[in-house]
Amino acid sequence: MEKTEVSNGRVVRGIKYKLNVKGNDIEKKIVRNLSEFFGVTFSRIERFKNTDYNFSFLQPGDEYREKFNMYNEFLLLFSPFQDFDRRALDFVDKTLTDYDNRLDKVCIFLVSKDLNITSKIATLNSENKDSKLIVPFTYDEFIRGMVTKEDVENKLREYFYSRDLFAIESPIRNDSYFFGRKKIVQEFYSKYISGEQGGLFGLRKIGKTSVLYALMRTIESKDGVYIFIDCQNPSVHTLRWFELLESLINKLIKKYDIQVDVSEYTFNEKYAASSFEDLMLHIYKALNSKRILFIFDEVEMISIDTASAECWRNGLDFVYFWQTIRAFYQEHQNELCFLVAGVNPHCVEVASIQGIDNPIFSMINPAYLELFGIYDVKNMVSSIGKYMGLDFDEEIYTKLVEDYGGHPFLIRHICSLINSSVSLERPINVNKYDYNREKQNYDIAISKYIEQIIQVLKISYPKEYNLLEILAVQGNEAFLSKLGKADFSTIQHLIGYGILKKYKETYFITIEALAIYLKNNSTLLVDNSMEEKRTAISKRRNKLEIKLREMIYTVFITKYGKIDAREKILKAKKTEERTKFEGIPLNELMEKEYYFPELKVLIDKNWEDFFKVFEDKSKFKLNMEIINTYRVDAHAKSITEEDYLMTHMALKWIEECVF
Repeated sequence: MEKTEVSNGRVVRGIKYKLNVKGNDIEKKIVRNLSEFFGVTFSRIERFKNTDYNFSFLQPGDEYREKFNMYNEFLLLFSPFQDFDRRALDFVDKTLTDYDNRLDKVCIFLVSKDLNITSKIATLNSENKDSKLIVPFTYDEFIRGMVTKEDVENKLREYFYSRDLFAIESPIRNDSYFFGRKKIVQEFYSKYISGEQGGLFGLRKIGKTSVLYALMRTIESKDGVYIFIDCQNPSVHTLRWFELLESLINKLIKKYDIQVDVSEYTFNEKYAASSFEDLMLHIYKALNSKRILFIFDEVEMISIDTASAECWRNGLDFVYFWQTIRAFYQEHQNELCFLVAGVNPHCVEVASIQGIDNPIFSMINPAYLELFGIYDVKNMVSSIGKYMGLDFDEEIYTKLVEDYGGHPFLIRHICSLINSSVSLERPINVNKYDYNREKQNYDIAISKYIEQIIQVLKISYPKEYNLLEILAVQGNEAFLSKLGKADFSTIQHLIGYGILKKYKETYFITIEALAIYLKNNSTLLVDNSMEEKRTAISKRRNKLEIKLREMIYTVFITKYGKIDAREKILKAKKTEERTKFEGIPLNELMEKEYYFPELKVLIDKNWEDFFKVFEDKSKFKLNMEIINTYRVDAHAKSITEEDYLMTHMALKWIEECVF
């Protein structure tokens, strides 16, 4: 009887007590061999699509955690066919879903009778970069003799460290690498269930299509009905409105194998709407009265003002198409709902088109796909990085958010560059010094991706692009001046994208790499050297003020709790003023009522809580005083070269302490 090893209640070597290992004699021998290095915790044979699959769960111990960041149980699957059948991967997806709370989402051990399994897995990986980390073995390897610990670890190194899992260009099609978006997927699924329309908008490459794929997986898992329409496809955006209606019907019929003769119905300008209604009702009944969801991705391609085809861009095809969809929905709300996705919600915000009411005006409440915060960035980067032997310093997650605004596509590509620049002797620690040293090279390398993200604004929404460019190149005052002439929706779109934030009367571009790109590729000129200096000081000072406020709040809350923290914070205010702040939440109080001089007072009066950050109290007070004295943005002062350099050095000293 094999000896088992248990760590923290987990079987990490050997076979779990009383576990009945499934399979034939060879497969049982393979499991026993692997139990020399892992705990075998589960074993079962399941039938799926007329095939029996034998699988077990393996549990790694501390040694594999340290070397390969393997924490959860992972799947061991047998494929007993001389020619590997890719349908086994459908069973893998099903099993990972069924045992979501137990199994690692990425790592799979596959034991196959196919002697060419290694090359076939390599082909699979090259075809699909977001495929799982499948570590292949053959039955023959185990039949010839014992597979050793060294053999297993060499395979893990080969398959874990050789693939760049960050370099995923296309939308995420499975849950293995899908991060940070589960809430919005659930919100759209709830809209589908209740028959509401949805609108998903956001920057290019921010992950909208990945969210739509996740929504489709959710609908499929719950036996719902949908069709996905990629409006970028010429087979969609080159159609006339009545042809597109017919195409939707044909997609449904083909996908769900519905028996109906479409040729009996006429799809032209006169009869398309009535034919669409009759066929939709027939399909709805054939689908056992399940609501149908139409998902339109890249909706700009069939929208007014932005479509590539003249009939959609400047004609009335947009109006007639959505009049048909809306009319059917109003009569049959249980049968149909729809979701549109794109960069900009212009198509649902324009009230009329050539004097005709826009059928979907205000019908959709736009939801913007947000940039990642630190939690989601850390979760994504650390989770993917662990399979590649990369362990990131905590500070890097903050820097990724500050420099790239939490844009997941950009951050993955930065991490891909990091991966290619460090040693293959893994696992390896990636520290902030490595990051800072290479930061400028990263920005150059990803400029092409920045261009992809911003190009759609430049071409289709030039007002938005122009405002960003003015802010990046000419500063906040020029931006505010231009802003007065811009319509309200333009600024709301930029804020909705997450690339623009307002703090008091100052606007910031949240993605530093985007601001750098705009500066480097702009034909705009800075108004004059004085404006440039004032803007530079203003931007840095405001950014520093936000950082200091966050630091003080975090230190006080962590060390003293909310009640005592509030008391300490209020001590920076005059005694007679303190009562007027009663009832205001502490975080709101800090954000709206505490300015640069009061932050200096708070740190000064509580130096014991901050001396590790600043070390030298006299230097801290001096530099804070200099920064506050030359508030050129606030007081519209001129500034000499000497004063500018002094302020720059003071800012630099404080920045190096807190950032």
